[in-house]
Amino acid sequence: MVVSLVKKKERLIVKIKFDKILFDLDGTITDSKEGILKSLRYAFDKMGIENHDEEFLMSFVGPPLMDSFIHKANLNENDAQKALGFYRERFQTIGIYENKLYPGISEILHLLSQRNDLKVYIATAKPLPFTIRILEYFKVIKYFDDISGSTLDGSVSGKTQVITNLLNKFEPGFNRESTIMIGDRDHDITGAKENGIKSLGVLYGYGDMDEIRDADYIVESVPELKKFLLGGK
Repeated sequence: MVVSLVKKKERLIVKIKFDKILFDLDGTITDSKEGILKSLRYAFDKMGIENHDEEFLMSFVGPPLMDSFIHKANLNENDAQKALGFYRERFQTIGIYENKLYPGISEILHLLSQRNDLKVYIATAKPLPFTIRILEYFKVIKYFDDISGSTLDGSVSGKTQVITNLLNKFEPGFNRESTIMIGDRDHDITGAKENGIKSLGVLYGYGDMDEIRDADYIVESVPELKKFLLGGK
């Protein structure tokens, strides 16, 4: 199929076909900013730490939270674990529902599900139980052939590991060239590259061009993503 996309700010026309499509969740399928940021502020308040500005908090959206509490908030491992517990205390009861699908995403997923020549997956650093609840809440879980997420105990964390776990379920010798990871942050792109699959960065999420510039493909909007995946105008 012929699609239009942005690649390092240049317009390209390409012919491409993928039979395995991996989607990130936060910033790609759903706009989860409100619930995550409010839950982060709740955690920092509980820890007696002065709230940081929105730009700082936004850097927590996507990567494993434990790592962010340690490396970005400069907490030791014990305090980071406490902060993570406070975050989940609010997120799993309130923040998880302060969330919305990006307009047009449900249609894309529905149309992809009608295709017999491809399969669709979720690969997210968000804990798997939360991921399943969110997808069920928005009634889109039926569109995915499998879901890969992190574990609450931290034994599985980070996008590279989440993608690896999913790919290990695929048939031996599957075509990595026709497998693509779609996400909005640098760890989505890095995780794809470290697993030898293609990557597509979306600019309507929480990352910017500098962050996802190394993606194989970049789209600016949900309509452009639809064109990339499904063709048409």
